[in-house]
Amino acid sequence: MAKRINFKNSDALLDKMFDAIHAYDLSVLYPSLDDIEKRRMTTLISNEKFRDMFVELDHDDQVEVINLLPEPRQKVIFKNLESDDLKEFIEQLDQETQKNYLNKLTKVKAKTIELLLQYEEDSAASMMSTDFISLDKDTSIKEATYRVIRDSKESEFIDTIFVTDEDQKLIGKIDIKDLIIAREDQKMEQIMKQDFQFVNENDSIEKAIDKIQDYDKNAIAVLDVNKHIIGIITADDIFDELIEDYDDDYQRYALIQDHQSSYTSIQRSKQRLPWLFIAVILNLVTVSLLSLFANTLETVTVLVLFQPMILGMAGNIGTQSLAVTILGISKDTFDKKAKVKAHIIKELSVGILNSLILSILAFIFVFTLLTVIHSNQQQPIEIAQIVFIAIFSSMTVSAMMGTLVPLALNKFKIDPASASGPLMTTMNDILALMIYFGVATIAFL
Repeated sequence: MAKRINFKNSDALLDKMFDAIHAYDLSVLYPSLDDIEKRRMTTLISNEKFRDMFVELDHDDQVEVINLLPEPRQKVIFKNLESDDLKEFIEQLDQETQKNYLNKLTKVKAKTIELLLQYEEDSAASMMSTDFISLDKDTSIKEATYRVIRDSKESEFIDTIFVTDEDQKLIGKIDIKDLIIAREDQKMEQIMKQDFQFVNENDSIEKAIDKIQDYDKNAIAVLDVNKHIIGIITADDIFDELIEDYDDDYQRYALIQDHQSSYTSIQRSKQRLPWLFIAVILNLVTVSLLSLFANTLETVTVLVLFQPMILGMAGNIGTQSLAVTILGISKDTFDKKAKVKAHIIKELSVGILNSLILSILAFIFVFTLLTVIHSNQQQPIEIAQIVFIAIFSSMTVSAMMGTLVPLALNKFKIDPASASGPLMTTMNDILALMIYFGVATIAFL
């Protein structure tokens, strides 16, 4: 994209070029520009396109680009931003800077943002938008249509109109298409649907995600304790939240925190090196423990052949249990002790069953290999039995760890994704090798 923009062109020509470029593409282009090019671009693009580009930028770039604008234009951009996008931008700033930006907002919008900032980060209300339209149930269709056209701003969500009673409590909703085709003398109450979905302000974000997903809605209402509608959560908000969560979970799964695509090689190295260093230390522990079985390895060297198989099987089944458990935690599946107990029993049963089947197959494979291909190998039945015991035991233990460790971390309010990645893999390797060579030592020495 950047190669197609020649900043040697006149402002008039650049203006036309920017008009033809999508706001997202401009957000991708922006970080690659030098200071002069950034200033020219932000000066030439329209307020509408600037707003759409702004919400796609990383926070650091948002701070930079908004400071390129004169204060009057900053106020216009803030006025046109959706409340949830503006709140997301402001909440990451220090208190003094927050206050500075809040002073540039209208009193109503500043009060709205301050309210949104008070909610807990994991509550549904923390991600809601206050840019919606609600009308009284006795409003006529003609008046409702006029008010939607007159009062709605571009930043407001108008796909659904929410209907309230005389006490301002939410009682129904109307899709914009139903409003358009309704007869003008009808009342809102006559055409509204009462099967609306909502979440309470203190409900979890996960509950809002489930509601949007289960009922296939474009938006759901957020209600306070008095059943007044105070905001909405849209499918777009949910999609953005899911993308952010998946990115965070993936980074934690690899023990890579706060990864940014703009990071240099050195920054990425500093970020990952500590965890790899811990993994190295654990592997040195593994080597030290294996040295205890040096006599066993010297006596029965063929044991080394089956070491990768045992490590791989234990690691794979542990990863499966870990993934299923973390998924259940993220979806609030284990909200009751009975469900936690049922999950543990089910995963342990699956782990034992799979471990038994695979260890039997491993026994057959090892015995066949040592009697047919390596016919000179002594005690094939004993070695096959050792592999059987090692695979069954290590897989069962690994499956148990993959289930219990994230549940324990979650109980102590620690992110369960921290149980994954290099550390969990190394711990499984240590246990599997200890079991394997421990059984072999007992059998042969």
